[in-house]
Amino acid sequence: MNIGFFGTPEIGSYCLRELSKEFTICFAVTGEDKPAGRNRLLTPPPVKLTAQELSIPMLQPSLLRDEAFVEQLSSFGADLFVVVAYGKLIPRAIFDLPKFKTINLHPSLLPKYRGAAPIEWAIINGETETGITVQLINEKLDAGDVLSQEKIVIPHDMTAGGLYDIIMPAGASLLARTIRQIEKGEIVPTKQNDNEATYCGKINRETSKIDWGKSCNAIRNLIRGMNPKPVAWTTFRGKIMRVWTASAFEGDARLSPGEIRVFEKKRLLVGTGSFPLEITDIQPETKKPMKGADFINGYRIKEGELFL
Repeated sequence: MNIGFFGTPEIGSYCLRELSKEFTICFAVTGEDKPAGRNRLLTPPPVKLTAQELSIPMLQPSLLRDEAFVEQLSSFGADLFVVVAYGKLIPRAIFDLPKFKTINLHPSLLPKYRGAAPIEWAIINGETETGITVQLINEKLDAGDVLSQEKIVIPHDMTAGGLYDIIMPAGASLLARTIRQIEKGEIVPTKQNDNEATYCGKINRETSKIDWGKSCNAIRNLIRGMNPKPVAWTTFRGKIMRVWTASAFEGDARLSPGEIRVFEKKRLLVGTGSFPLEITDIQPETKKPMKGADFINGYRIKEGELFL
């Protein structure tokens, strides 16, 4: 099976590497290089680096609908296109090109969590189960016929980063298995029930801001879902504080939303809309992450101070 690959971030890079062990990758299409880091240096996406390492022809088009680009893809003679977190909607002129059309790996149990950030939102919303889906691409967002699915349990303390670590190998394995079945004609596509569809938007700065008036569980889930990026945040003494990990406090303490209290001289508690939350890892603006106890010692918190 000759495959054309579309992908941009780390999960795309992982799947590209794994698929290359079994299938012939004719080309890889990825996003454009973007400024990153404090110095805003132009940085290639992970899929580009992997394609270069594996000597796979690599393309970074600015416009997918360009006729010359479509002709270029056609010239590779791929039997199937595979998409993993490419980041752009692929037009029909492209997804209909190969013999076996175009498939997409989506990290949710479609039709739930169609959209840009299903892993993060599943955790933010307190789901105990999610999954991965391989679907045929059509012109609607994540609405194509389902080819295969696999469920994944979400432990109560798992972060988005931890879930990615499970989904990447599971997704690559499901893709490979599905491609083999496509080649043998063993799969019958199943239409999604659009009435059961849910959607999730992109994660931005406002998404990751902590609202201390929400319940302890809702805030804890937000912190898990924003770890390792962009990281949930609040403010203290006019400075940004990034909250990496936290847990529900099971002791007897009553605090107003955002109210800070030091418990047993080393435990950093914060009031919520329900019961208190204990912050275990926090990162003050311009500083490295630190334990809650180190934050207490360094900032000498006064009675009545708040996270806002």
